[in-house]
Amino acid sequence: MVSKEYLMIHTERVRMLDMFNLVFSSKSLAEYGFVETNNINLMIPMNISTRLLILMSLFFSIISLLFSDNAKKFEDWLEYSLNKLSLNGGFFGLLRTTFSTGSLRRPDPEAANYRSLRSFESGQVELDKNLISSLKLAMKLEQLETSSQNTSLMMLAAFASNLAYENEARIKYIVNDHLQMTFVEYFKCWNVSTKAESTRAFICYDKLEDAELIILSFRGTSKSIDWKCNLGMSFMKMGEMGRVHLGFLAALGLQDRRDIDKGFPKEYNGNKSLAYYSIRKVLYDQLKKYKNAKILVTGHSLGGALAILYTSLLVMHEEHDILKRINWVLTFGQPRVGDASFGDTMFSNVETKYIRSVYRFDIVPRVPFDLNPFVLYKHFGVCINYTNWYDGKKVKEVANKNYFNVLYCHIMFWGAVEDFFRSLPGIWTGLNGFIETLFRLFLISFPGVAFHSMKNYINATCKAKHVAP
Repeated sequence: MVSKEYLMIHTERVRMLDMFNLVFSSKSLAEYGFVETNNINLMIPMNISTRLLILMSLFFSIISLLFSDNAKKFEDWLEYSLNKLSLNGGFFGLLRTTFSTGSLRRPDPEAANYRSLRSFESGQVELDKNLISSLKLAMKLEQLETSSQNTSLMMLAAFASNLAYENEARIKYIVNDHLQMTFVEYFKCWNVSTKAESTRAFICYDKLEDAELIILSFRGTSKSIDWKCNLGMSFMKMGEMGRVHLGFLAALGLQDRRDIDKGFPKEYNGNKSLAYYSIRKVLYDQLKKYKNAKILVTGHSLGGALAILYTSLLVMHEEHDILKRINWVLTFGQPRVGDASFGDTMFSNVETKYIRSVYRFDIVPRVPFDLNPFVLYKHFGVCINYTNWYDGKKVKEVANKNYFNVLYCHIMFWGAVEDFFRSLPGIWTGLNGFIETLFRLFLISFPGVAFHSMKNYINATCKAKHVAP
């Protein structure tokens, strides 16, 4: 077996003939020109179901590659426009101001009152007084230590994962003023795949003196380009730990896509801010300062993948001083990150400290695809599958594991419809915004995406009082 094995899918090299061959030819994937690998013996002829899932993944990756720039411009415009509406009192307030004084308030993307597109999708959960009260209770360590599946703990992790989508000023404002915690640092780190500072995270702790709880939250899938990363199939081997998704490693600061030792050396002396090293330094500083503090690592979507992969890099580098202080790794709507060997290695290190939550038929936890015999991306550890806002249960594997099973289409559609109608009363109570509800209505046609909304995970962790064994 190749100890430094890798496989890279170069989407930009895919031709129409390759797409045709994937349907009608059973040749191995290593024979295609868009594939780069150092172990061609790994790729045996593929069956039709595997080929079709690879074709689907390539199709969505190509669409993302072709339209990512225009999609980003549209998302930025939409986000700015929604903030402009919000700042000027909504649609009618905007019209009134335009025709009366003409002095409109213009949003500042770096200001604390500037909301992300995700915030408009999930609503301003920081204004929910009942939720904030529950979160303050959750920050009492004696509550947290009782169980890694404590309801208040899950709520706190969901809130932090949702907050990671905001800009630095807004995160600092909500952490300090709403939660009455202490903001530590915001990270804008280099991602070799996107060639931009697209990896974001923040650290805060429960109180200024004698902190007992440190929270590290990674930002998830924020823009359309991130979906290319979620759907990608490229991997590399982390030595004896197993195969791991290449795109997710790149987001943490991978420096060499063919050799894990060069990709993540123990120490880094470069001039770019790389997430793994920057966050590790701050955590060491905080742990030296607060001898009794425990760490919660969390994230939604891509952020969930980074949360568990960040922990795996600490395992690889034997950073025991940090690892022994990590009490919880809680993720929401997290994609698969590695194969069964990786899962076994990580489970032996984190065991029940790691819990991932999946809401209904959320598409993201079902990618990258679990493809036999190509690469068996596998989840591991404890999974809580929420079947709606009120019911959750522990499962080993969620239903419809690769998502595109037509037998589940009607179940997914009606689930999205049910969530939409359940959200309507929130407009009158103020818990759900009108724009948030419009998002739900639009996404009924894309139920796997609708279920991925962070608001569903917040609702489920707050309202699903009992998780069945």
